Amino acid sequence: MNKLKLITVFSAILKLSFSQSLITLSNSNMPGSGDTLRYSNAQLSSVGNYTQTGANFIWNFSTLVSTSQGIRNFKNALQCPYPFYFYGINEYGEKIADTIKLGPITLTNYYNYYKKQTSPLNAYVVDGAGVTINGAPVPSYYSNKDELYVFPLSYPKYDSTTFRFSTPTSTAIPFTYSKTGYRITNVDGWGTVTTPFGTANCLRLVTTQYSNDTIKNSSLPFPIGFPNYQRSYQWLTTTTKIPFLEISGPVNGTNFTPNQARYRDNYLITAGVKEEQNNIDIQLYPNPVKDKLYFKTVFKATVLAELYSVTGQIIKKQIINELNFIDVSSLETGVYVVKIVEDEKWIYVKFIKE
Repeated sequence: MNKLKLITVFSAILKLSFSQSLITLSNSNMPGSGDTLRYSNAQLSSVGNYTQTGANFIWNFSTLVSTSQGIRNFKNALQCPYPFYFYGINEYGEKIADTIKLGPITLTNYYNYYKKQTSPLNAYVVDGAGVTINGAPVPSYYSNKDELYVFPLSYPKYDSTTFRFSTPTSTAIPFTYSKTGYRITNVDGWGTVTTPFGTANCLRLVTTQYSNDTIKNSSLPFPIGFPNYQRSYQWLTTTTKIPFLEISGPVNGTNFTPNQARYRDNYLITAGVKEEQNNIDIQLYPNPVKDKLYFKTVFKATVLAELYSVTGQIIKKQIINELNFIDVSSLETGVYVVKIVEDEKWIYVKFIKE
């Protein structure tokens, strides 16, 4: 009997050791041309303890509650609006916004540019930004690139890099903005991380930007300068390109105040709003829900409801014509997706189980 217990314990240890492995990241694990990467923003109150770390550590953030979702698209720089200013086979653009209003100034086609460089450091860097003002392209560059990640990235690792950025002096822009500073990155843990998206082997790192920002305006007698300190806790994997989970916010002295949490995700469905659909209109309530999820519509044919986890695993199927609701009381707290099928019409809707 004791031998059997020993074998069982030994098997469990072997299983754990194989499920967690120390990984190393390179530039090939960073976003590149054609990458379409979805994420969910999470309620900060659902994050839990994010400061604990260590070697062979297990982080469990499975109870994260999604509040909204987004998508990051990366293209080769030559496929973006500013090919004459940012180019190269390892240069990639990401649209940040279609339009930004800055008082009387309207910025359009705002892109950030990243580069997978090998020299002077093997790193994934922020190279610059491009915007259009009154129809004229206005590129802005980092004269000293901001190295977001220096490779190879493994545990443990500590590095410090500097950066310098400024917008050009132009008659189209009545002000200039610049920032100078340094970034400290500390890979302080490795193990596995779990979110509603799933579980993966990861590196955990903390990166802090210490920047002095300056705005110069022709109507002001002197430049305005201010500190801009930002910190990000990140869980990185070999497959997701962007952080599996990222918790970020400003640093004031020794105090860090998180103001954003987001994790890699599958779906692009805003809670209670039809996003992916085929000619069917439906509303779910209440959302978030505790017990019964009702359908506010009148169905004309037999309707099938399919309930999925956010990782795509089907949980249950149900005909809802007579009941007009799904009982979700037995579900654990988290984010789910329901697919409603009526004849050849369908819709996916996300909801939150409290």
